[in-house]
Amino acid sequence: QELDSYHVIRNLIKLKDKVLHIGNYQWDIGTKRRVYVVGAGKACNAMAMAVDEVLGPLITKGIVIVKKLEEGDRLQHIELIAGGHPLPNQSGWRASQDILQLVDGATPEDLFIGLISGGSSALMSCPIAGITLEDEIQITDQLLKCSARILEINAIRRHISATNGGRLAQKI
Repeated sequence: QELDSYHVIRNLIKLKDKVLHIGNYQWDIGTKRRVYVVGAGKACNAMAMAVDEVLGPLITKGIVIVKKLEEGDRLQHIELIAGGHPLPNQSGWRASQDILQLVDGATPEDLFIGLISGGSSALMSCPIAGITLEDEIQITDQLLKCSARILEINAIRRHISATNGGRLAQKI
C-alpha cells in the first residue's frame, strides 16, 4: 500500500489564529520574523504542497529538492527543484547551497520547517570542503555498482556531506 504523504502532512499540520500546530507541538507564527520551508525527498512534492496550502503567504521562502517535478505541482510559496537520485547532480547541489544560505542568514526569531523523506541524502547533495560534487557522484556510483546497501551508502554520505546525518539541523 502506498503512503499518501499529502494527506499525512495535511492532517498533521494546522494553523489557528497564527498558531502553527504540528502534532503535539505549536509555534506562534506571529512572533516569528520569517518562516522557511526546506527539505528534500522523493515524497516531498506532496508534502510541500500540503504545507504550502496551510501556511501560504506566511512562508517567507521555501526550497525543497525533489526527484522530479510532477504535473500536479502547483505551489505558490515553495520552490521545488529537481535534484539527482540515486546520483547527486548540479541542480541538487545548487539548491542545497541556497538552503544553507537561508540558514546562514537566519536568526533565532526565524522558524524552519523541514520536510525530509526517502531519497533526501542523494537529493540534498552538499559535499564538505575538500570534496567536490564530482567526487561525491563517483563515490556514490562506485557504492551502487558494488551493491552496497543503503545503510552503508548513507554512512559514507554522512561523513562527506555538509547537510546529511543531522548536520543541516545542527546548523539551523
